Amino acid sequence: MNCPTASRSTRPELQNWQECGKATQGEKTCKVAVSIIESGIRTERNNRTMALDKAVRRIGIVGTGAIGASWAALYLARGFDVIATDPDPGAEANLRHRIDSAWPALKMLGISPKGSPEHLCFKPDIAAAVSAADFIQESGPEQRDLKIRLLAEIDEAAPPDSIIASSSEALTMSQMQTACKHPERCVIGHPLNPPHIMPLVEIAAGAGTSAETVRTAIAFYASIGKKPILLRKEIVGHAAARLEAALHREIAWLIREGVLDEADADTAVCWGPGLSWGAMGDGVAQEAAGQSQQDLVRERDEALLALVRLRLRVSARPSAKSTRGGRIRR
Repeated sequence: MNCPTASRSTRPELQNWQECGKATQGEKTCKVAVSIIESGIRTERNNRTMALDKAVRRIGIVGTGAIGASWAALYLARGFDVIATDPDPGAEANLRHRIDSAWPALKMLGISPKGSPEHLCFKPDIAAAVSAADFIQESGPEQRDLKIRLLAEIDEAAPPDSIIASSSEALTMSQMQTACKHPERCVIGHPLNPPHIMPLVEIAAGAGTSAETVRTAIAFYASIGKKPILLRKEIVGHAAARLEAALHREIAWLIREGVLDEADADTAVCWGPGLSWGAMGDGVAQEAAGQSQQDLVRERDEALLALVRLRLRVSARPSAKSTRGGRIRR
């Protein structure tokens, strides 16, 4: 892929940082997002509106560690041109290796007819990487001051109608967008690791984020097969990690109190509620959508059967037989 040209970065100090769904579901989430935002939880900033409904063909990836590389692989598999940047001297080689490693899994999930690792271009300069990008996915180190400068650098160089989505989990967008000239186009787009396999992406607005940016980001992620959810309120760690942490705390308590050992705790999750949660969640959304109890039970059982068969295959592998119940090692 021939990289588009761009001017050099106007903030050279940032070049030295170190690396430390279905469309229908997306449409439903978009409607919820709009209703919540318009009801006053998130208000549109006057004189800051932008036209963000352009076609996305080129993705800018800022930060090519494990998360950024996984995002890059996903976008390439979906048929986008990807321009990536990272100041680490070995970043390009590491990125290409990680993409090659992720490609077999992406083939199993389905590659776009236009999807190819050949559509990757690497630029050591941030401005050169984002100046022609239609959508930017930032995955730099989780350091507040650095993130503030990094987003400001991206905001300065990126086209004015391009969304800047951050993969950050430890920081909120309100913290990171404070130095941006156009904070309205900055939004959290936090994935679960690894992004090229895990469908969930958490969308969260900052104090300066516009309703249009939230709406467009949700629709974009849904269009590439992700499962976006909207966080109605900013919170460090977002939602999925906090749910996982709550479960880990309960597991630790059960082990500490002598109720279970580690192997049986893992078995209880993997072969019990974990299967049900993976198949249907808690069922609230389906019931709200008007599905009958009979339909819910049938869909749950079909999904559970598929998951149980998968778990049995995995636990039957020689590498899994050394642990009890297909135990997940921490």
